Amino acid sequence: MNPASLHTLLNEHNIKVLLTDFFDTIVHRIVHPNYTQRLWAKILIREFGLKGSIDSLYFTRRESSLHLKKRLGLHEVEIPYEALKLEVFNRLVNNLIIEPDQKDQFLKFFELADLKSEQAVQFLNTEVVQLLQEAKSEGLKIYIVSDFYGPKPLFKKLLKHHGIQDLFDGVYSSSSSQASKFQGTIYDQILNDLNISPGQIVMIGDNKRCDFQKAKDKGLHASLLPHQKFLLKNKLKSVGNDKRDYDKVIDKTYKACRGKEAPPYSEYIILFQVFIERLYIISRRFNIKNLFFASREGLYLKKLFDLYQEQSFLAPDDRIGTHYLRMSRQAAFQITYEPLHKEEFSYMRKRFRALSIEKFIQNFAFDKEIEANILFELKATKPKEAVDGFFDSDDFSQLMNLPLFQQAYEQNRKNQKKAFLAYLSSFDVDVDSEGINIVDVGWGGTMQEAIFKVFEEKIPVTGYYLGLRENYNIQEMTKRYGLLFSIHPYEVYSDHILTANTQLYEQLLSANHGSILGYDETVENFTLENYKQEEKELFENHLMAHQEFMLNRFKILLKDLDLICYDYSIVQNKITDLALRTGLFQNKKKLNFISILNRGFIQNVGANKVGMVYNPAKAGDLKTLIKEFLIQPEAKFRYIAKLKSLLYGKKRIYAYLLPMRLVYWYFLFNRFVREKILKRRFFLKYNYFR
Repeated sequence: MNPASLHTLLNEHNIKVLLTDFFDTIVHRIVHPNYTQRLWAKILIREFGLKGSIDSLYFTRRESSLHLKKRLGLHEVEIPYEALKLEVFNRLVNNLIIEPDQKDQFLKFFELADLKSEQAVQFLNTEVVQLLQEAKSEGLKIYIVSDFYGPKPLFKKLLKHHGIQDLFDGVYSSSSSQASKFQGTIYDQILNDLNISPGQIVMIGDNKRCDFQKAKDKGLHASLLPHQKFLLKNKLKSVGNDKRDYDKVIDKTYKACRGKEAPPYSEYIILFQVFIERLYIISRRFNIKNLFFASREGLYLKKLFDLYQEQSFLAPDDRIGTHYLRMSRQAAFQITYEPLHKEEFSYMRKRFRALSIEKFIQNFAFDKEIEANILFELKATKPKEAVDGFFDSDDFSQLMNLPLFQQAYEQNRKNQKKAFLAYLSSFDVDVDSEGINIVDVGWGGTMQEAIFKVFEEKIPVTGYYLGLRENYNIQEMTKRYGLLFSIHPYEVYSDHILTANTQLYEQLLSANHGSILGYDETVENFTLENYKQEEKELFENHLMAHQEFMLNRFKILLKDLDLICYDYSIVQNKITDLALRTGLFQNKKKLNFISILNRGFIQNVGANKVGMVYNPAKAGDLKTLIKEFLIQPEAKFRYIAKLKSLLYGKKRIYAYLLPMRLVYWYFLFNRFVREKILKRRFFLKYNYFR
């Protein structure tokens, strides 16, 4: 129907009211109609942190609808929306997927998720809208009549979303009316409500039965729109594959991040996106109100999380509070030190056998004058010289017995704890009732343990890390989660692959400020900081551009993934292969970049060494390494991933001669044999089959 034919119809039959279908008439979906409800399931899983797949929730809704259809004796589109919401909720409660006390929020978010999923996939048919505007200008009243699962309020929000709410005088939705076009009963309700002759009404739509034949059966005029091409497209949209769609988006991002203009290793933004999404989901699962992103990697992670949350949340008042917590291992130790006669300095004892007096003293937030006075009173002849077995040396013993050091240590210990607690209270978060939820890159939970100790182990401090590779004394009140890889409950194939090159995770997440040395109530941000020149130059000359590029790719990636349904296994398999390829296939640009990063890497605890040096001896003897690689190559991946850059720093020709493509193929072959052939023939007690 076009404006001219509509005008003719109006004049010939004295039409006063125009009824119009909505779906595949006024709007179309870019996905199959049923796929919209899979998106609904994806959104609800994300917002409640539900355990279970998208399809399991989708089919729970489908079966709930079919059950109510039979029980109520109604057509499926006539089922009351509130009854459907309640039935789905009861089934989830019964299967321990959601808690009974989440009822009100679930019923609210059920509709918000429907709205968000519909908004994401709909677009207007401008020709039909123009036709309706023409009818409106002729003085006709226009009503939407739709066989739709949603109620009138949901419909009105969709109209407002499209900016066409003023075009319509009312909405008839089958789920609100418990009557439908399919049965023809909704036309009786309309005639009764409008109190008008059927001959003065025309119905337009794309469905021959519902919009044309049933309308004519009730005496209405009807016009069938030529939208067969859209109906055909809907059928074609039912064909698809989640894994293929997800792989396509990730491959697009990976390709863009390996382009000529892209900074090296910018494909790590894919891993960061997965981490941020999992952090958001687990935060919803545990009903977390506030997250503390620990410095320095937390600054960029917070920026990514805020962007993700802005795109994802359903209710503006339901945002998770995000806070940047300036902290470091050095600062963490100072707020938890025991009185000197009890303190064992266990962390530094384990990691720094050789240490100088000067470097040890610099691990405290003493001012320069106190440091100088301590060294003067010690009469240390070589304060800068590292002493092997420092913590068992005479130098260390003399320092511990020095009254000036004892006094400075005790004063610093008390001041640091007091200043830190004042700093934490400045965030205006009720940590006594909420606990503290720390977000950090990893790798064990040093700062988490320190905060727990500061609060005398009375409030829970939970850690959410990109990865966990160290086993601390985890308690009920210090739980921690590695969201990309973890040694808990035990390591599997992907954990070994993703744990390689943790230095890259750290440095790509660098911040534009120095390391936190300690706390002071009288200074800005409550923190004492030291921004080493090497770090500053590295960030400003290299990493700042990296982060800007990755941020732009992150925004594109979120948009591309918005309409794709994917589960944990699809994602984990893809990022494992991504990490495998990234670790093995390093071109000249990447190798040069690794060299730059190594020179700018600074330890902020202990000896404060500048630069990263790899020790090949850690991999073991060559014969054992090769044997273990052939059996379980992923367990040696962290060494193999560093091999090319190690050779590149010594003799470049050797680096280029490494057959990394062959190594990659062996990884794939080995995994295929173990998982598809051998695993079927052995019990699962063997480590090789994890």
